Amino acid sequence: MLFAIWGPIVAVTCMARSYLAWRTARRPVEPALLSTEKRLMVATGLVAATMAVGPTWIVLHSDGYTRAFMLMVIISTMWGGALVQATVFTSTVAFTAANIPVWIVALVVSRSTSGTLGLAVIFFVTIGIAIDNTRRFGRYFTQSIKRQIELEKWDEKGRLLRMIDDMPVAVMTVDPSSFAITYANEPSKLLIKQIEHLLTIKADNLVGMSIDVFHRHPAHQRRILSDPANLPYSARIQLGPEVLDLKITAVTTSDGDYIGPMLTWALVTKEVEAENRIRQLAHYDTLTGLPNRTSFNDELERRLATPGNLAGLLYIDLDGFKLVNDTRGHGVGDMLLAEVAKRLRAVCSAPAMLVSRLGGDEFAVLLPHGNAEEAQAHAARIIEALSVNYDFGHGNIAIGASIGVALAPIHGETAQVLLARSDIALYAAKEAGKGNARLFTPEMEGRIQERVLLEAKLREALRTREGMFLFYQPIVSIETGEVTAREALVRWYHPSRGWIAPAEFVPVAEQSGLADALGSFVLETACREAATWTDRERIAVNISATQLGKGTLPDDVLAALVKSGLSPNRLEIEVTETALLDDEHDVIGDLRRIRALGVRVALDDFGTGYSSLAHLRAFPFDKIKIDGSFVKDAVSRPDCAAVVRAVADLGKRLGVTTVAEGVETLEQLDCLRNEGCMEVQGYFFGRPMPSQADAANVARLDQGAPNKTEFRKEVDNAEANSMEGASDDRRQATGRG
Repeated sequence: MLFAIWGPIVAVTCMARSYLAWRTARRPVEPALLSTEKRLMVATGLVAATMAVGPTWIVLHSDGYTRAFMLMVIISTMWGGALVQATVFTSTVAFTAANIPVWIVALVVSRSTSGTLGLAVIFFVTIGIAIDNTRRFGRYFTQSIKRQIELEKWDEKGRLLRMIDDMPVAVMTVDPSSFAITYANEPSKLLIKQIEHLLTIKADNLVGMSIDVFHRHPAHQRRILSDPANLPYSARIQLGPEVLDLKITAVTTSDGDYIGPMLTWALVTKEVEAENRIRQLAHYDTLTGLPNRTSFNDELERRLATPGNLAGLLYIDLDGFKLVNDTRGHGVGDMLLAEVAKRLRAVCSAPAMLVSRLGGDEFAVLLPHGNAEEAQAHAARIIEALSVNYDFGHGNIAIGASIGVALAPIHGETAQVLLARSDIALYAAKEAGKGNARLFTPEMEGRIQERVLLEAKLREALRTREGMFLFYQPIVSIETGEVTAREALVRWYHPSRGWIAPAEFVPVAEQSGLADALGSFVLETACREAATWTDRERIAVNISATQLGKGTLPDDVLAALVKSGLSPNRLEIEVTETALLDDEHDVIGDLRRIRALGVRVALDDFGTGYSSLAHLRAFPFDKIKIDGSFVKDAVSRPDCAAVVRAVADLGKRLGVTTVAEGVETLEQLDCLRNEGCMEVQGYFFGRPMPSQADAANVARLDQGAPNKTEFRKEVDNAEANSMEGASDDRRQATGRG
């Protein structure tokens, strides 16, 4: 009966102890393991005590020989158990101690017979030997495991160092406690040699030196390096004129143990300088050094952000500048604009005044007050200063200025409204006979009514497609001289005003919700007409920022391709940087879907917006188009040439085609070829022309137009100036005589 009960109890306790041992083996080494070891010791003692119940009963109910035999069996069991528990010393003690009661019982019932006493002596001596051997074996086992772990770590470190040696970039490892350099590969030494004159260490003595020499704030750097929770970490470090790009990552073993930080270095001085130049030119006018329209708008919005803030806006347009530019040449025109900027700075030197060139011959001044009398008085001083004759060594030049004045918050509380109303006031000043300043009044809102009428006519034209045309300008490979693509440019013939410049009606379309309709017309027409071309050239289509980010443009592109039968690889979509600024995630999503169709995507007017390299990382553009403002001055201005060179070099590194816009002369073409541009576009290779199907209709409209707007005049003048002698130049440039 006893064994029927005792057997299952022994089985259950053994199973429980086995489960606990299994859980212990699966858990990682951590402080909580100590409590687990205690539970394992208790469980082992309980198993041994339970197992001892049976032998104890036999000892109580047996004669001397049987009792002695059982005691020898217990000694053997104890030795076996001690060996099994050898790696956990506390469990060995618990297992052997649980057998002591059996011997006490044996001594009591045997009345100290000599045989039993002998076995008792053997037992207690055996206990001592077993415990001592177990302790020694456990220590040896633990040390062996530690040595194995250390060897594995050294092996991992060796593999890491071999990997670092094979890296083409500069890499160092640092001790997280002493912050000393523990290893540096060959590129690191070469990099340090380039900037040794800025440091207190030499390239040959890197190992063992403190990493503090690379940082002006060592304490901050040490906090970063000492805690792997701070990693990965990246920063740019300025060392005199040089800039280092630093990236720190945590190096761990396969078990996740922190070995130390790994530092990757790169000398990025030239890249930073190029990026700064691009950023500078994106926010400042290259000719005058004044803030450009983007910077001016940002500052105006900042000042008007707080309700009740006072501000005055003077919108300036030069009178007679176009005549000087056309008769004296662009060189004199540029000098004139630079001198105008100089005079504006002198007149508007008071604190908190901001002078900006908005573009062309348009300037703006932001005043720190909203007083009408003071604003008009300041406008009068500006007109007086700008009306003084200019002399550049070729006779006196006389121009004037007209100014529109708008005040915040009287005339508007947002930048857009204030600019619009100062523009309306400028129009009134021009109508008054030039050389005048006019303060905005509600009566001038008739100009807005004109805009409403323009919007209505544009809406009707987009509905009927009457008066809407596409002109095409070639994009040429510098290397071969072959036309690789043609850019589609939208044109609108107004029924009463004649040709309307895109700069006038495209903003109206974007502000009135007609951008999608205008974009659909351009996309569908361009694809349809390009599908009929026999030369298989690509067609480039500009996309408005308002069309992107809504998720509908990829479907429109697909529909246009299917309807026209144009191959997707012949279509290029051009987007400007400003399109990426709002809802960038959605915009990039649209561009990825378009590119997945097989359509190429180009970044247009690079350098005139925010010119962030992050845009080039966010999306793999197929082409970068360099704005014509840089091309115009690339021959005469080293800084503009440097920007062209930087963008062209960036394109090569990214595997992206670079296109320079606005090429008008052979000198510009040669400069662009030398700077590494791949393709060019401009009047040197051809002005925008209508398709063959529209050519006769466009010619008829030109003949019967009620007037030719400034847009058409500027196109004709630019064509005449740039096309004179261009045929011979093109043959020479492309190598085809």
